[in-house]
Amino acid sequence: MKKISILLVAMMTMMSCGYKAKTITLESEADSINYALGVLFSSNCQDSTEEGIKEFLDAVKAGHNGEWENMPQTELIGTQIGISAVEFVESGMAGRADITFNGDMFFQGLVNTWEGDTTTVPESEMMGFFMKSMQSETPQGIEYEAKKGSCPEHKAEVELVNFFDSINYIFGALNAQQLKTQLAQGDTITPEEEQLAVLVKAINKGLKTKVYSPATYLGGRQLGMSILKLEKDSLGFQDLDNTEVKFDILFQGMINGLNEYEDMMSYEEADEYIHNLSLNKQYGEWKKENTQWLEANAKKEGVKTTASGLQYKVVKEGTGVKPEVVDTVQVHYEGKLINDTVFDSSYKRGEPISFPLGNVIPGWIEGLQLMSEGAEYELYIPYNLGYGERGSQGAIEPFSTLIFKVELLKVIKAKAEAPQADIQMVQ
Repeated sequence: MKKISILLVAMMTMMSCGYKAKTITLESEADSINYALGVLFSSNCQDSTEEGIKEFLDAVKAGHNGEWENMPQTELIGTQIGISAVEFVESGMAGRADITFNGDMFFQGLVNTWEGDTTTVPESEMMGFFMKSMQSETPQGIEYEAKKGSCPEHKAEVELVNFFDSINYIFGALNAQQLKTQLAQGDTITPEEEQLAVLVKAINKGLKTKVYSPATYLGGRQLGMSILKLEKDSLGFQDLDNTEVKFDILFQGMINGLNEYEDMMSYEEADEYIHNLSLNKQYGEWKKENTQWLEANAKKEGVKTTASGLQYKVVKEGTGVKPEVVDTVQVHYEGKLINDTVFDSSYKRGEPISFPLGNVIPGWIEGLQLMSEGAEYELYIPYNLGYGERGSQGAIEPFSTLIFKVELLKVIKAKAEAPQADIQMVQ
């Protein structure tokens, strides 16, 4: 079951009128990184209409210009809730199109609970009702009006007539519980006793804000604010050697990406470029060490290298049959890295292992087909014939050379399929 976030403000980040795709000059690696990230960030815009794309780009610029930068957290979140609620009227509540959103009931639940009311719905029942409602079908035959409503300033008695009243009220109440804790800890500007009043005012302001696509607009705002924070804190893109943020280049990358302008860099090329840079930053030294180790190992006595780059050394030749890729093999083995870390060993488990040869990494498939039953080899497997750029489950880092001592104990030949007899048609 997917975890359901009860906070109404889901920061959903998301041709373009007024924004033209064009070729720009990238004079440094920092320029290229910013441009590529811009192309990738363009995928945050989920609304592919011309209006949606323009609103997203406008919102990114507004966020980067700092229009919401110094806004107290209570006011900021209230504004975002109000804007988000407009979309709930169209799309349903909490991602459920079949659960009609009623802002009047939702916001009354928020305010009542903030001010301590527990009589309308006991606090102990709220979460259970909400979770059950999210996992079940809605009742049929109830006519219920969708509306954005408004947020009241104070608590008031409310009658919950049907399922939709209850779920809206409870959803608001649960948001109040989460928001009150969050803002008490996170807003160091607004006095705690004034937070509800500031929140209510900001929600109602947000409800009146005219936007084409609330989720797209808020996503663009959030992205622009995040970029501004990186600049102001002089953090740069930390995963990429703290590369300086260059907003103009990054923003043009977004424009080009949204216009599917690939003369400079396609989305796939941008993704590969950033992926490789990130890998090199994290594992570049390890990759270099492994490459140098293989180069030195290839010169050692008895070590042979195949066309694929696989290195091997015969410890003992066998006298039995050689396996083919379709066969099953039984082996004893020990696997370690170039730093002598042993990551797997059948010897430690006290018993050999059998497996179809075609189901293992390429280095094993090639290496074991060189061996005869009864042989013992050492295999030195480059990362591209092993676990590649991703590694394996934390025990084996990306770009790791794998060193295996392997004894081929038995080859179980695949059964040949019986030839099919010719079938003569009866005339």
